[in-house]
Amino acid sequence: MRKLLIIPIFHTGVDMGAFKERMDRITEKQFGKVERQRHKENIEKFWEELDKSLEKRIKDIDIRKVKIYQDAQVVNGLVGIKIVEEIAERGSRNHQIILKLINKGAVLMKTESFEALKEEYFLIKSMMTAKNPVEAEQAAIAYEKRKGDLLRRRDEYIARNIDKTLKEGETGILFIGATHNVEDRLPPTINVEHLKNHRAKAFF
Repeated sequence: MRKLLIIPIFHTGVDMGAFKERMDRITEKQFGKVERQRHKENIEKFWEELDKSLEKRIKDIDIRKVKIYQDAQVVNGLVGIKIVEEIAERGSRNHQIILKLINKGAVLMKTESFEALKEEYFLIKSMMTAKNPVEAEQAAIAYEKRKGDLLRRRDEYIARNIDKTLKEGETGILFIGATHNVEDRLPPTINVEHLKNHRAKAFF
């Protein structure tokens, strides 16, 4: 039996890469410093609990038979690991956990479609780099028109990729944004589980 452990995640500013500072400014302007700080603390608690729960869940699993699938990961192998290392060094708790699993023997997998992510990236970039309110509104409208289809394409690609690469007797761990719905697109031959005691919504 093939098993897949799905872990819904929340992205931090570090995960936003080049958009981090802009996102921080927007969040602070919209919610204020106090609320932004509270949100950051809740995110940190979320990752601390996830890390502990995951360690307990996989302690009896042969880590060499674990494959890691990560939201927005478009390459595997040494290049993929290098990317994980760089993002982990910048402070991403998500990637720090993944790096810890890799160092124990888990295998990092290519997860997503580069084409779909590229299109979404440029749509978001247009919103983040708009020079005036009119440009920002136009970019937001363009993103709203495409985001549903892009999310569907991404989820379908991830599901197909997992089905193709996860072998009998292996366990996959999918770290995926909370808005995704990969599970409904997976074949019945994959036994899907969710991380127990992982109370994602309790922090928000």
